[in-house]
Amino acid sequence: MKAGRLFFVMLLSCGLLVECAILYYFLVFVPTKLPFRPPERYLLEVAKEEIPRFTYWEDDYQELKEAFQREEGFLLQKIANGEKLSFGETKLAASLVKESAELLLQTLQEVRSEEELNRLIRKRFTIYQAAGEEGEGKVLFTGYYSPICEGSLQKQGPFKYPLYLIPKDLKVANLGEFDPTLEGERIVYRIDPTREEVVPYWSREDIVKDKVLKGQNLEFVYLKDRLDRFYLMIEGSGKITLANGKTFWLRYSATNGRPYTSLGRTLAKAGKLPEDMLSLQSIRQYFQRHPQEMDGYLNQNERFVFFVEDEQNQGATGAAGVVLTPERSIAIDRRMFPLGALAYIEYPEPEINGQGKVVRYAEKGRFVFCQDTGGVIKGPGRADIYFGEGERAFAKAGNIKGKGRLYFLLKKS
Repeated sequence: MKAGRLFFVMLLSCGLLVECAILYYFLVFVPTKLPFRPPERYLLEVAKEEIPRFTYWEDDYQELKEAFQREEGFLLQKIANGEKLSFGETKLAASLVKESAELLLQTLQEVRSEEELNRLIRKRFTIYQAAGEEGEGKVLFTGYYSPICEGSLQKQGPFKYPLYLIPKDLKVANLGEFDPTLEGERIVYRIDPTREEVVPYWSREDIVKDKVLKGQNLEFVYLKDRLDRFYLMIEGSGKITLANGKTFWLRYSATNGRPYTSLGRTLAKAGKLPEDMLSLQSIRQYFQRHPQEMDGYLNQNERFVFFVEDEQNQGATGAAGVVLTPERSIAIDRRMFPLGALAYIEYPEPEINGQGKVVRYAEKGRFVFCQDTGGVIKGPGRADIYFGEGERAFAKAGNIKGKGRLYFLLKKS
């Protein structure tokens, strides 16, 4: 071990503190838990007799057309570059992803009934199903939304919880450049100037409690509520409303690379909330009753997110670089499922009353597009549905968590 550290120091002294030194240090000295590694088979062609019955909704065509138009430029760029997208254990031409979406839109324009829709889908498409985490075809669906937060461009009065731009000393290394088996794996780090060593980037507690980023002019908007800031970081985007009525959108820029710890699970493990009652709403209510406990629990999630103002300012933007469409955009693991792909989901959706309470859960099926990714959306057994902005979206996103099925439709050759 001492010899290894000496080797690393030699690399530093020779001016070779780049990818080789970074990779060597992190793989040998830092016990990093790498992201989920999918099983060998995570996408299966569905036998003809097992093809699901696809639900037909009157708003399918218009909403899907809007979602597709938003991502068409993304797919055209992939096609122009000759890129292929991950599809199970294989790669898929981006042109086929685009053609499949166009064919479904054409089909939706032609049909007048659910029976006709299902007949034409069976005729025109090959159906694939996500295998799920255990290979049984069950996918855990969760929801996300875009918070709307009151904010200020200056620290004043109740506005004292800052959001930060990405720091200049935050560095990222793609391990796949060194080892193809690590494709998609990244490490986030900084250089400790006193020790001249590569170290993990600052944790949430370092940033929030110890204020290690103070004085770098990274604060660009201040919020009233610590929990609003926390939820904004979980969701990855949101709308800020200023006192003068102006609004603007924020989008995810980077994270500190630290592990994500579920706040709900932490509270349940501590006996503060029953696991079957966990939701964004119940967590907020708990901290309203026990505000003195908030910082301690929030800081147990070491991950911290940095933001930037969204220049498009049209809404939440996904990993495909397109504005998301409520209940038509989902987040998936892009290492196995293609961004931009047409999909069909079956999941238990909460029905919300006028008071924002769940009345019941109903099984729902709808066509969607894979337009986003998520830090905790890893593997073939996870998907996240985008529900939009505002309180109703908050109520739906905060209460959906159940097993369902995820299908992909590809145009037959």
